[in-house]
Parts: sequence; structure tokens; C-alpha cells
Amino acid sequence: MKKTLLLFVMLVSAWTTVVADELIRFDLNNYTGWDYTRPGFLLNSESIGQNNVNLFKEGTNPDYTLISPLIDKRTTIEIIINVLGYSKFWNNSNYDPYKGSPTIEILDPDGNVLKNFFYQFGDKAFVRNFSVRMIVADLNVSFFKIRLACWSAGIYDALSVREVVIEDGIQHGDVNGDGTVTSADVTAIYDYLLNGDTSSLINGDQDGDGIVTASDVTAVYNILLGV
Repeated sequence: MKKTLLLFVMLVSAWTTVVADELIRFDLNNYTGWDYTRPGFLLNSESIGQNNVNLFKEGTNPDYTLISPLIDKRTTIEIIINVLGYSKFWNNSNYDPYKGSPTIEILDPDGNVLKNFFYQFGDKAFVRNFSVRMIVADLNVSFFKIRLACWSAGIYDALSVREVVIEDGIQHGDVNGDGTVTSADVTAIYDYLLNGDTSSLINGDQDGDGIVTASDVTAVYNILLGV
């Protein structure tokens, strides 16, 4: 095994790559399975393109929120939620950026809140392009959903959501967690298998079988070679 692993390290030593895995997307062409909790509203490319997917509360009606389909938590450690939205009344005297600031929530399959993060806007602006990173490794569920809401917003403070891209925060192949995939990631598995060294083993189970073996070296090797 030692000779095999050493050969892999030598083969990939000249390669460096960055791999970000997209888990799910919401935009003009990708909205199936997403739930927009606005009664009687038709979620389609036209309504999304016209910036009508607004997060706010209207009188006694339910809060208008956007909820993703189920995401498999078993293959990721953390996620990055990238959001593109607009504050259509940003220049109105009634607009309050604090009220229009979104809350991003992780829900279990039954809709219970497991984690949340409040992303506060500090100024008035039309375009709202932001990212939030959230840990999911500690969640006691196999699947989860993401909900976007503006719990305090009225019509003038509403955030119109145009695009949501949820990515795997830990890149596949990035064993040591440095943000890139290099020969150092192969070395990290090599050190663990031969010496029991876990100091650089952040994400060693690359093939998703629940254990760290030589097959995980192969998985990283394939990523480096673009297989």
C-alpha cells in the first residue's frame, strides 16, 4: 500500500485545481421543487424574471418566504448560500435596510428550524448580492432545506430574490481544507493511512463510503486529472 500511495503523490504533484460542487440552484430556469409561500402565486420564469419573488409580510397573510427542495446532508460538511436579489424600493423614504435584511434558515424535512443566520444590510442599495456560509456537519438529519425570509419587512422593505445557488462549502478533493485541490490533499490521506496522522485530515472520506481508505486517494487523484 505504501508504494501505491507514494506513486499517487508523485503523479499528482504538478497538478493544482479548485473544485466547487453546486448542490442546488434557483433562477429563471431552475425553480421546480422550490416552495414560495405566497398564496395564489405562480412560480415561473416570468414571475422570477420580473422580480416578483419578494420576501416580506403583508398584513395578516402568511410570511412570503422561499424554501428549497431537500438537500442531502450526508455528503457535505458545510454549505455556501449565494443570493442575488433586489430591493426595488431602496430609494424610497420608507425603505429600511434593517427590516429588509434576510434571515437564512436550515430546516429539517418537517419544517423545524435547525439553524439560522441574520444577514444585515448596512446601507441602501438596489442590487443585493451576498453569500452566507453555514455548517451542516453537526445536524442530526440526513436531509435539510434552506428557507429565505425577511421576517420584519413590509412591501417597501421587501427583498426580491432572483437567484440562489447553494454550494458544497468543502470542495470535493480538498482533504486538508485549504481551499484548493493539490498533491497536499493526497499526502494528507497518505499520512493518515500510514502514520495515523489526522492533523491535515479535514475531509478525508472523498468517496462517501464512511471510511478513509486508499480509494479516497484515487478519488482525489481523479479530480486532479479531471476524470
